[in-house]
Amino acid sequence: MLNAAAIEVDITPPVGVKMAGYAARLEASKGIHDPLKAQILLLELDAARVIFISMDLLAVQAQFSKKLRAAIQEKTGVEADHILIACSHTHSGPQGFNLDDLILQETKYEALQEITCQKVAGGCAWAASKLQPAQISLGRSVIDGLGLNRNDPQKGSADQQVSVLRLDDASGEPLAVLFNYGCHPTVMGADNLQISADYPGAARAMLKGVYPQAVFMFTNSAAGDISTRFTRRSATFAEVTRLGQIMGAAVLQAMNTTEKFDPQELNARVESIDLPLKTFPTVAESQRLLEEAKDVLSRMQAENAPVGELRKIVTKIEGIQVLLLQIKYFQGKEKLQSELQSIQVGPLHVITVPGEPFSKTFLDIKQRIQPSQVILVGYANDYKGYFPESAPGLPGTYEDLVSPFSSQAALNIKELAIKLIKEK
Repeated sequence: MLNAAAIEVDITPPVGVKMAGYAARLEASKGIHDPLKAQILLLELDAARVIFISMDLLAVQAQFSKKLRAAIQEKTGVEADHILIACSHTHSGPQGFNLDDLILQETKYEALQEITCQKVAGGCAWAASKLQPAQISLGRSVIDGLGLNRNDPQKGSADQQVSVLRLDDASGEPLAVLFNYGCHPTVMGADNLQISADYPGAARAMLKGVYPQAVFMFTNSAAGDISTRFTRRSATFAEVTRLGQIMGAAVLQAMNTTEKFDPQELNARVESIDLPLKTFPTVAESQRLLEEAKDVLSRMQAENAPVGELRKIVTKIEGIQVLLLQIKYFQGKEKLQSELQSIQVGPLHVITVPGEPFSKTFLDIKQRIQPSQVILVGYANDYKGYFPESAPGLPGTYEDLVSPFSSQAALNIKELAIKLIKEK
């Protein structure tokens, strides 16, 4: 028999901490628009247990995940490899969890890390005391009007599928709903100084109004090249609500078309992965690219180009500036290492990626593992950056420039993910 429990805890930081997500944001937070949350879902089948955690943070790196997993294992007995730690990737949350990022150079907040760890580990212990018989089902829907390929909205790849994992109590009422979709939560820009969960938080608030007893948790998917750049009408909290409601409506549709399944087995594993670095250009070549991009921006501004197109060239300039830092930082290195995690719940495989995969990567995985069912979770357990797998004709994008990795890193992720799905 499957047992389940879900808990939500508040992880809102104090006002005055610096905010993560934008190098252009120079001021610290000045208020809280909506609280940041962590959701915890614990599943138990016979002697096996797994824990899913999703937090309203930009990203966490391996050292924090290791610390949090150890604290959870001490309180619950759940093995570290059976604990998934994901982030929504909101750009309106606190710094302090992604300390090795060359782009953002975050401030170290040890006290914030510690209290967040205690809150989430305590929530896991609380969930362990609330386990009850549960029914599980899986559903999908297609979303329109939220995320598009932010480099080529017309022809660029974008996975518009929303996946929903629903847990019901014995009476058929939802206990917890995990919904998964790939899109940057960047409705609010660098000028925003209010703490916010962005559109995933607005979606959860809408869904909570329909099912107040349920815990709703969002996990981001292959969002590396997907954002609201070409769908948002403004960078306002009213727009956050509008897009959150679009997300919530898609989740409701999927919830009402889920199909129950018998999990039969529940297990998890973690495997290390090599992430090859790219061959970096010379400093002179990068400086030339930077000057060319600045000239293009000046011309586009003079021609009153659309905001979305201006944003593309601005981020490209930012990417070249990061590239110049990387040339020095990664000198003499050939690869980085991280991990992929696989959690199997009956016919469903949940695969984690330690950063930002592109939509093409996940679309290829889904195509190759049919009829198996898979949910890909990005920003999970660690953060190494973008894993570009751009379509032909899209060279020199922001994501390509700021990523230290060659395209082989994305291919390695793809092959290991497929291996984890096909092997039991």
